[in-house]
Parts: sequence; C-alpha cells; structure tokens
Amino acid sequence: MHILYIAADTSALGGIQQYNRKVIAAFGARGDRVNLLELKGGSSPAKFFFIVRCVLAALLMRPSMIVCAHVNFSPIGLFLKNIFGMKYVVFTHGIDVWNIEGVLKRKAFGEAKVITAVAEFTRDKMLAQMPELKDKIYFLYNPVDGNRFVPKPKSPKLVKKYGLEGKKVIFTIARLLAAEGYKGYDRVIQAMPRVLHGVPNAVYLLGGKGDDAPRVKNLIKKMGLEDKVIMAGYVPEEEIVDYYNLADVFIMPSKAEGAPAVYLEALSCGKPVIAGNKDGSSTPLQGGEVGLLIDPDNGEEIVSAIIRVLKGKVDARLLDGEFLRSKTLEKFGLWRFPEKIEGMLKLFLTEERR
Repeated sequence: MHILYIAADTSALGGIQQYNRKVIAAFGARGDRVNLLELKGGSSPAKFFFIVRCVLAALLMRPSMIVCAHVNFSPIGLFLKNIFGMKYVVFTHGIDVWNIEGVLKRKAFGEAKVITAVAEFTRDKMLAQMPELKDKIYFLYNPVDGNRFVPKPKSPKLVKKYGLEGKKVIFTIARLLAAEGYKGYDRVIQAMPRVLHGVPNAVYLLGGKGDDAPRVKNLIKKMGLEDKVIMAGYVPEEEIVDYYNLADVFIMPSKAEGAPAVYLEALSCGKPVIAGNKDGSSTPLQGGEVGLLIDPDNGEEIVSAIIRVLKGKVDARLLDGEFLRSKTLEKFGLWRFPEKIEGMLKLFLTEERR
C-alpha cells in the first residue's frame, strides 16, 4: 500500500511518538511505502504550511490510505477526503479524545474509515460521546518488545550509583512536565513517610526530566526525604531496561493515561506494577490480572498497595515475574503487532457496513 502518514515529530520523546515509530516500522516490514509528513512547529504559519504540504503530497502521491496519527490531524483527513475522495484512519491515544470538542473534529471522526484505540477505557469514552462510531473502532494496542525488555539481575553499577544495596526500590519513569501532573509521582512522594513506617528500607527512584523537576525537588526537600527519594533525571534509552530491573515494584498512579508503554515494559521485565483505576491503565494491567489497580487520588490506597507488594502480601501471581512476563507478551508482545496491523487494514479495505 501507499500510505500518507501525518504526524507530529516522531523522533521526539514520549509514548505517542514511540507508538508511531512502531506502526511505521510495521508498515515497512509489510513492504508498504510510507510517506511521513511531520509537524515540528506549533506556530500558525507552521501549521498552515504543513496543511499545504499534506495537500500537495496527497495530490502527487494519490495514497491508498491516509493515517492521521492524532485526533488533531483528523480535520486534514476530512479535507483530503472531501477534495480527493481519499479514505483515512485516525489514531487515538487516550485523553486526547475523552472530550471530542468542536463540530469539525466530530465530523472528521464520523467520516473516518477506521478509528484506532489503545484501551477499552478510551473506546468507551468515545462511544459515550458518539455511539455511531461503534463499527469504526479498532483496537491497535501498544506493543512491547519482549526481546529487549527482559528480566535481569540488578545492575551493580546502578546499585552503587544510587546507594541501593539492601533497599526495596519503588520505581517510576515519566516525563516530569507540569502539564502532565496527573501522572502521580508527587503523590508517591507524599506517601513515602507512611510507606517507610511499614518498610523502613524502601527508597523511591524517580526517573525522567522536565519543567516540573524543580517543584518535585522542593517537595522532596520540604518533606525531608532527600535520602529516601532519588531523582535520577534523564534515563538513556540504552539503560532503561537496567533501571526497570532495579525495581521491586513499578508504580505510576496516573489519572489520564491511554495505555502507556511503561507498564508493559515493567511487566515484560517481570516487575510488579501498581497503576491508577481511572484511565486506560487497566488495559496493560489486563483488568488487574497482572497488576494492582488503585484509586490514584487515595493516598491510603497508594501507601497500602506499595507496602503490600514490598512485603509480599498480595496474590502470588502479581509477584511472579514469569507469570507477569508471559501474560503480558501473550497479549501485547511486539510479535503480535503485525497481525494487529493486518486486522486494521482488513477493516479499512472492507466496503461500508450498512
């Protein structure tokens, strides 16, 4: 197939960017020709010229499919359909479609041939607003590379670097952005004094960088937790597997996730996971079958979940690295992604169902 792929900067950090790279790679493995157009600026002139580029590319390429890799690009798909009669797919990721605002975006959703979702929660959010989308939605789950994310012994180098010898490590990796304060790492920090009452040798390792880091540092200082909460900063891609394997539990009690890859990566490394129950996190945790789902706004639940995992007082399967890894790869392994792509294309190529 000849695919016009409309996206934001796919080389940037972030779950959506990582997802796009996996999809593009899957198309390439099929032998599809992908023409990637990336919006890398947020100014009005940049957006205008990007739309012009999309129109010219569609005119010259005559693609058999247009991928709008974010809801914000769906009006471009609608425009190209109206002008050239081309069909398009819209990728959704989570909070971006929990509230589909504007007549134009709703029209673009209604005219799309296929709309992908990464979690049941997001599917349900879309259908609550637009029930007519039911037959268009296709689950294209975020996959995890089980050949890369593997269980390993704790890295002696990192154990020494952070002084983790004899410690029970609670780990989070996330972008520390003020705009994404819903991820819940600050609530884990606030829970630490009570966690330490139950598990005195616990330490919280927080990886990631962003404009929220100064506030987080001040919170740690204010609470007197400088020796119990470690800010690792930016974690290089080549070291991320070693960081997951430092963990005795991975936690991100977020409130606005689609179905983030970090849970799958931790589970693929055989690590127990704690996540929030108010967003799409239940999909990678398979409804609680491979992890603990808690109320992310309830500090007591956060404390209790961490202590129970670290003390081994949860269902034994949630501590069984082999079970966590096998169940995760069975459903979300990267090896399954090509068949999911094929399923999406089959739906795309079917005649209208009426």
